[in-house]
Parts: sequence; structure tokens; C-alpha cells
Amino acid sequence: MELLFSELYLLTKLIYNVITNKMANQKYGFPALVSFFIPGLGQIIKGQFLKGFLIWIIGGIVAFFLWWTIIIPFCIWAWNVYDAYNS
Repeated sequence: MELLFSELYLLTKLIYNVITNKMANQKYGFPALVSFFIPGLGQIIKGQFLKGFLIWIIGGIVAFFLWWTIIIPFCIWAWNVYDAYNS
């Protein structure tokens, strides 16, 4: 019975390491895809917390005041996806 628990522990630890390494090594596609739907989240996934929160704050303020232009919020959104992919 003790052997079963130790094997289960090792399996759990292995799965945890695989998941955390995959999330930590995301550099391009996944952060860009997430930023496509939620601006700033791709930067947060990549560990750029300040940049992600600034995108939320500044993007929200600009989108609120300049929603009628459509072009400015779209440019901010497009830059966000580009930055999540490249930085």
C-alpha cells in the first residue's frame, strides 16, 4: 500500500512539473491567442505582469473615451496581440 502512495505521489509531481514547465515556456502562440480574446492576459501569462495590467488600465480608459473612433481601440488591441506574440 505504501508503494502505491509513493508512486501516486511521483506521478502527481511529474504531471505538475510538466504543466508548470509548459506554462512557463509559452513564448508565442498561446499568449497571442489569449490576448486576442482578453487583452493583456498574454503578457501576464508570459510573466510581464506590469505590462499586462497597464494594458488593462490604459486600454480600458482609451476604449472608454474613444470607443466612437473604433480605430484607436483596434490599434491598441492589435498591438497587444503582436506584443504578446513577439516579446
